[in-house]
Amino acid sequence: MVIKIVAATRYLIVIPVLGLALAAAYLFIAGGFGMIGFIFENIAHPPEIEGSLVLSTIEVVEFVHQFLIGTVLYITAVGLYQLFIQEIRIPNWLKINSTEELETNLIGVTVVVLAVNFLSVVFAGKQIDLLNYGAGIALPIAALALFIGLRTRITKAGRESEYKQSEEAQKGDST
Repeated sequence: MVIKIVAATRYLIVIPVLGLALAAAYLFIAGGFGMIGFIFENIAHPPEIEGSLVLSTIEVVEFVHQFLIGTVLYITAVGLYQLFIQEIRIPNWLKINSTEELETNLIGVTVVVLAVNFLSVVFAGKQIDLLNYGAGIALPIAALALFIGLRTRITKAGRESEYKQSEEAQKGDST
């Protein structure tokens, strides 16, 4: 009885999955309509100030940033659902088979979000110390890359060790 109850608790993951999916949908819808409105506004009333292209680029980059955050939320929702509930028919590149794969996907998109953040600051031409700001973004990216690299190496070594052990066990069984 206790085992069944504990096993059923995996369905609690539906709560954060729904929350993440709704948040992603909100970002996609609000960002999509915002971007469409922005495009129509610029077509109907083109800005006549100097540097308006830079202003337009900043706003477009901010919409892209919003879509990327929505993508992170969506990938997390789908990944958690696949890991805890059941497989979903989705493209192979979006299939998640372990928490490690989910983390790797999230880290990849997070790096892109950080880069977009940096670009929006660069395009805005704000009077900040870009070197310190860029370093503040680059250091977490480097740490995440190191984390992924080390974890991949450790996981690969563990799999190779398991493979060698199973080969040795098979050889021992056949003699």
